[in-house]
Amino acid sequence: MPRSEVAVATRNPKTLYLIMEVLKSLDLDFVVCEPSGAECQIAKVIITTSDEAKDLDPERVVIVEDDFNEDSMVIALMLHLLDIKKPTSIVVGIDPGLRFGLALVIDGNVVRTKISSSPAKAARFTLRWLAAVNESFSQEPVIRVGTGSSMFTALFLREITPHVDSTSLELVNEENTTKVGESDKSSAILIAMRKGRPLKESDDIFEIRESHVQSLKHLVLDITNGTKRISTADAQAVLLGDKSFEWLLGTTS
Repeated sequence: MPRSEVAVATRNPKTLYLIMEVLKSLDLDFVVCEPSGAECQIAKVIITTSDEAKDLDPERVVIVEDDFNEDSMVIALMLHLLDIKKPTSIVVGIDPGLRFGLALVIDGNVVRTKISSSPAKAARFTLRWLAAVNESFSQEPVIRVGTGSSMFTALFLREITPHVDSTSLELVNEENTTKVGESDKSSAILIAMRKGRPLKESDDIFEIRESHVQSLKHLVLDITNGTKRISTADAQAVLLGDKSFEWLLGTTS
């Protein structure tokens, strides 16, 4: 019998469906089996619930429950598949822009990538990833943020700095991280791999230009599928740091 890298072993139909959808989105091959089945005995990683994991090798098990956290499951799964047990480097790379590219890189291995539509959502995804890795490791993660756009970099920093130690943040020169035909995710991976400089207090402040106002208006239109237009005054309030990006989305035209 050929060995499967991933086996899903749960009798809970809802949990089984959710796990399968996540694995399909990752384009990972997997088998579905009974916890006591032969496929589970030889699989490299077994995804199951705590009630069904009692007789399985704990070194090969990823535990999930109803309404499980997708990021936590995927990160735990990838760490098993990559045989990462005691990482020496945990980095989140951020490529700010109209679309934010995010990449979680552990010991040089790409573990998770994401595209986000706003600085606030990018910050939330980052914090979820950090929470997931902090469940298992004491290694201090680093957040490396590209500096290709002063506006989008500053907006992200304003969202993330209240929630993390500033010493964990680095700013990375984006030169040669964006190549023709590559995605925002690819740029985020390159940013994660590149050593940056420490954060300064002034890094979330920038000279506001008309192009920044227009870019922010365009971003809000994109996020709201063209249903929301913001005023120049509201855009400037956010760019100055007087209001948050989430406040901007909640205002009425």
